[in-house]
This record gives sequence, structure tokens and C-alpha cells, in this order.
Amino acid sequence: MMQQSMSPRFKVGVIEEDTHYRHELVLNISQHTDLSVCLHTATTAAAQTFMQQQPHLLLLGIPPGTQQRMEDIHILKSMQPTMLLVVMTPDEDPQVIQQAFEKGADGYLLKTDLFHNITRKLVHMLEYDQPVVSQQLFRYMLYRNKPEKSLQQTRLTKKEKEITDLVLEGLPYKAIAANLNLSLNTIQYHMKNIFFKLGIKTKSELFKMFYQ
Repeated sequence: MMQQSMSPRFKVGVIEEDTHYRHELVLNISQHTDLSVCLHTATTAAAQTFMQQQPHLLLLGIPPGTQQRMEDIHILKSMQPTMLLVVMTPDEDPQVIQQAFEKGADGYLLKTDLFHNITRKLVHMLEYDQPVVSQQLFRYMLYRNKPEKSLQQTRLTKKEKEITDLVLEGLPYKAIAANLNLSLNTIQYHMKNIFFKLGIKTKSELFKMFYQ
């Protein structure tokens, strides 16, 4: 008797004007066993007619110099608040990055990333409900205002600062525990203290504190 294959756990939507890039991205996402592409189109106007597909995550390509897409972030998130929205651009534009998060983006990836890395990060984001960025972008954004951002960590212990940096790099709690040779319960205990000291309640708030 043939075993029935399991359906993908997560539905992903793609809005991208570059037809070739969009098709390659869709192909790579579709090849992952946990992901399926429920919509892909070139414009946000066309995407709105497919939002009844209720994607768990939406990839939104933003061409250089395009401000309209910033308003689209807010509109699309309003249509489906529980949907994660990840912006994709070809370069590291600080103004675009800041505006994207201010409008409600949950992540920011560069189109220069390898497709398999993008797919891996999307799965990680969906599994752990944690913001995601490109690795090179992480380093740039985290330390671009290091003196000012350091003030936000002055109340954290050395271990708490170390855990905070690993969380901001995108590691899940289990991976952080293994990396620091600590138990998962210890990491969760430290995270409660970090949240309390910084006056926040979620990892998304922690992420935005350092990336805006």
C-alpha cells in the first residue's frame, strides 16, 4: 500500500515584478516539503484578489526607488494581520529598511541571497514566528548605531547580552542553548529577564528595537 504524502505545512505568496527572478524563487520554494506557493504575481493590485488563499507568509519585492510598495505593506498586513510579510530588495538601503519595519514588515531579505538560504530562513521564520533578515544585513543593521543601541543593553548581564545577540542573528532557543552549552529552560529564563529589563514582551519587539 502506497503511503500518502503529507501536504506542505505553510503557504507562501510572492509579489515580484522581475519575472525571471519570481519564477526561480517560486520554483525553489515549491521544492521544499514544508512550503507551497499559493499565489505569485507581479503587482500588489493583482495579489489582493488572491488573498483569500490566506498565505502564512508573503514575500514582497520592492524595486529601487519605489515608495508605493511601502504603503502596500500596511495595506496587505491590514487585510490579513496574522500573515508574516517579508520585504525583498536588491541592496541595503537604510531608509528602505527603516520604512519597511515602520510600516509593519516582519522581515527583510536581500535578493542577492542564495535561493536555498532564503527558503531555509522562511521555514525558520514560520516555525518559530521570529523575524528574519539576510546575514550581511544583520551585521550592518545591528551595529550601524552601536553606541546608541548599546545604551539599551546597559542593564543586561554579559550572558543576557550574548543571548540577545544570538536571538537577533535568528537562532531559535534550542540552538542558542546548544551553542552556549545551557539548558533550554535556562535560555527561556534569561529571555524573560531580557524582556522585563528592556520593557518588551516579544522577540519581534526585541528585533525592531535594534533594527529601526
